[in-house]
Amino acid sequence: MIGMLLALLAGCGARYSPQLEPTLEDPWAEMDRLTFNRVAAEHHLPVFWRSDDDGRLTPDELAFLVRGRAERESYVVGGAFTPEFEATVHNLIARRDGWSGTDIRVEEVLKELGQARPTLIETRVTEDEREFVDILLQVATVIEEIHAMQLGSADLKPGKDLPSQALFARNQSPWCTQPMTRDSDTCSASPDLPPRISGMYPAAIQQDGFCDVLQAREDAEQLMSPFVVVRADEDGGLRAVPYPEAYPDRMALISLQLKGAAALLPEGEEALEAYLRALSQSFETNDWQPADEAWAAMNAENSKWYLRLGPDETYFEPCNRHAGFHMSFARINQGSLAWQRKLEPVKAGMEGAVAVLAGAPYRARAVSFHLPDFIDIIINAGDSRSPSGATIGQSLPNWGPVANEGRGRTVAMTNIGTDADSVAASKQTAESLLCTATMADWTPDPKPLLVSTVLHEAAHNLGPAHEYESGGATAEEAFGGPLASTMEELKAQTAALYLSTWLAEQGVVDADLARKAHVQDLTWAFSKIAGGMYEDGYPKSYSHLSAIQVGMLMDDGALSWKPDMRAANGDDYGCFDVEWSGFDASVERMAREVFGAKARNDKAAGESMVSRYVDGREAPSTLLFEVIAERNLRTPSASYVYAIRAE
Repeated sequence: MIGMLLALLAGCGARYSPQLEPTLEDPWAEMDRLTFNRVAAEHHLPVFWRSDDDGRLTPDELAFLVRGRAERESYVVGGAFTPEFEATVHNLIARRDGWSGTDIRVEEVLKELGQARPTLIETRVTEDEREFVDILLQVATVIEEIHAMQLGSADLKPGKDLPSQALFARNQSPWCTQPMTRDSDTCSASPDLPPRISGMYPAAIQQDGFCDVLQAREDAEQLMSPFVVVRADEDGGLRAVPYPEAYPDRMALISLQLKGAAALLPEGEEALEAYLRALSQSFETNDWQPADEAWAAMNAENSKWYLRLGPDETYFEPCNRHAGFHMSFARINQGSLAWQRKLEPVKAGMEGAVAVLAGAPYRARAVSFHLPDFIDIIINAGDSRSPSGATIGQSLPNWGPVANEGRGRTVAMTNIGTDADSVAASKQTAESLLCTATMADWTPDPKPLLVSTVLHEAAHNLGPAHEYESGGATAEEAFGGPLASTMEELKAQTAALYLSTWLAEQGVVDADLARKAHVQDLTWAFSKIAGGMYEDGYPKSYSHLSAIQVGMLMDDGALSWKPDMRAANGDDYGCFDVEWSGFDASVERMAREVFGAKARNDKAAGESMVSRYVDGREAPSTLLFEVIAERNLRTPSASYVYAIRAE
């Protein structure tokens, strides 16, 4: 049965057919690696030139993406490129400067695609692992189908041109998301230019303020619970439809696939097998607690795999209340064990430090959460697969006993942003925004950013977290979904800033490492500010928190803009400089304000932060949003693609 299912799911879209005959004697004199990967992505080709020794693509340097492994025999036979592939390359060269003569919509699509750089994550698997991995890759396909239904894009189609097909696949929808094109009326992968309408609610009710209207209803608890879809009933009312009823065929298929995957696991993977079997049941019952319990029992010592599958985060939908289906599949990186041993003795101390800054009515509690596992991503799918960029840390689950009792798992993705192309792009952007003195503390070493990621995710379990109540209300009830999301992420990232210095004072990490982590945090914040504060009128939590943090640091003089000073690249005038003498004090003040607002469920305080540092134009930081965006957007962000390579 599993084999039949895999065969049914193996299709991956229309094949690319070259239209030109080879005419160039030396095509690689015409196209370097970065250009090849960009143009191949525009042509929706499932290939990636992974490395380059001599400026010429060779068969062993070509990776075949997960969605296009069936193309391999058409392109490489006997260790040599086929005539079909050579013709394909010549066609790419002819089109490398764009699709001349296309309409405005396609030109906008190309502009959207050009703002993200194809970036490969390739995983080696053994022959013994291959069947297990293949089944999970097929699960990922079905997860994307469910998430498309949640997004409202499942019934939409891309145009016949290849760039539109590429964009639809990358964005999981026809809608443009990049900063320079997301507000364009003509940027769409679909010629019909369909409006963006969420699949989580009836289209007829999706007007300004509809989330508040739903939240005020007497049946809000049912309609806005995380694992349901809101649908119109026959009488014109609204009802909550559980996920297995909303997506019956695909939920049942995933349940079956997970049982098949569990049956393939070798001795020693009992913890993962228990999770897969519990998860299979959850896809049938919509009761996710048993799967969460089995998942929480997994760790870096009892499985070599990391898998999180199901509905979790809510940021994808306008009301931030319903959970999006996603999949993150990875290998456990054993380097996490050293960090866990280092941080385990100070978990209670971190909770105490956060509690002191939060103040009444919050009181420090016994914390029992797992410290982060480090994982090397194999594939992200559904809500975990962003058009550009990627989550580098996560703390789950968000609801239920496992979350409420601090037994969830936290992970840091250690192979995101570490490739040479991404490091070079990050350095280029940092040099354009930071003054020379501050740039001296920027480093290509991933360890400082990893420290910050670990602390951000750990902090979701510290202080007023999960189901904490103040004034008889949870954060979601007190702040409302979007602001609650912003405040929780702001709390976590502020804790990362504060606790890195705190750990240095405790002698757990080196002070120089903490300082470098602060610089990485700032450049991360600039990248989120560059992405804009809103999307389709709805707040972007990471962008909001970044604007608030940068604004507070500038208000205190801990971060200053030097308009007459050259940036570290020597070309741009105007740069940011950190005043280290006042930095820690400014972060502590920020922490008291943010943690305190969370502890009191102080909606007015949260709204005030957004009003001043996001929407206002009186704070010095908001006047620099355009400069930050312009310099960040010079360099395309990473758009991750995935490949499997046999060992």
